[in-house]
Amino acid sequence: LPPACAGLGAAAAAEMRGHLDAAHRAVVLLAGEGLLTRWRSVLRTLAGRDRPPAVPGLLRGRCVRLLLDDGRLSEEEAAGLMGLALSPGVPPPDAAGWIEGFLADGGMLLVHDERLLALVDDWLTGISGEAFTGVLPLLRRTFAAYGPGVRRTVGELVRRGTRVPGGAEVWEAVPGFGEEPDPERAGAVLPTLRLLLGDRAEGAGRGGAGEEEGTAR
Repeated sequence: LPPACAGLGAAAAAEMRGHLDAAHRAVVLLAGEGLLTRWRSVLRTLAGRDRPPAVPGLLRGRCVRLLLDDGRLSEEEAAGLMGLALSPGVPPPDAAGWIEGFLADGGMLLVHDERLLALVDDWLTGISGEAFTGVLPLLRRTFAAYGPGVRRTVGELVRRGTRVPGGAEVWEAVPGFGEEPDPERAGAVLPTLRLLLGDRAEGAGRGGAGEEEGTAR
């Protein structure tokens, strides 16, 4: 798979992304531990292949997102990989493709992880006007897929974000979102999860292990 993903143009990368998503759904459905381990190893290889012959940003970003959703990549690792993908030396079209692959079908990531939103915001404000015009169609396609509520909340977060000395971001609370998780409110969903998932939800109800937690997600 890695050689087949290297050196692809935009159209071929978009087609390959569809195959990648379909293969991922099938492998997860089969749930064979050996197969899952091999598949995740390949995804990690693809996610890090940014040198010639490089895997397009669209596919690298998608692999990072799949690993993150599976709980096989921490948010810190994902933020680090995004930082590399959006660094000044990366061509803007490749960086925009990485964002598209990573954020497709998941705008809530930007709502709940301020670090990722700050990285995207810093990148957008740092590229030239000519480069921005070139990547705008990709970005519009990515964000147009989000619901109005997600787009509005992301816009509000960006509007309220302010700089402090040292470059850190300070974010004001958005109405309707708490500053910290509320365990009591989160626990209210557990009876429904038990009805949907049966025994697999019991571990989540006990604050259980990673496998049950991943299943509940």
